[in-house]
Amino acid sequence: MTMSVFCVRILDCASGRPAPSVLVRLDRRDDQGWTPLVSGFTGNDGQLPALEEVQVSRGAHQLTFDPSRYFAGLGTVAEYREFTVHTQMRDDESDLRMAVYLSAAGFAVYGERG
Repeated sequence: MTMSVFCVRILDCASGRPAPSVLVRLDRRDDQGWTPLVSGFTGNDGQLPALEEVQVSRGAHQLTFDPSRYFAGLGTVAEYREFTVHTQMRDDESDLRMAVYLSAAGFAVYGERG
């Protein structure tokens, strides 16, 4: 069975800089529902290194992002509390790299496999 990893980098659209202090959680779906695999806050580089250490196998996964702490540090409130991205890992795929772009009014996610 092929194992893969998720690589995520979060950037602030307004400043063009990485966004630290964003809570990220990775869950895997099984017969019982969603099982948490890892969670933590992004560092100054906008990444969560612990996320890249988790080997994921075939199946449904979700990444949940909560940027409220980040925006509170900027003295503002985001229009949304959290958002979730669902993805399906297949045996023939390798790592999933995601760029997440934040603003107080919304977000955009770009992903590529490789």
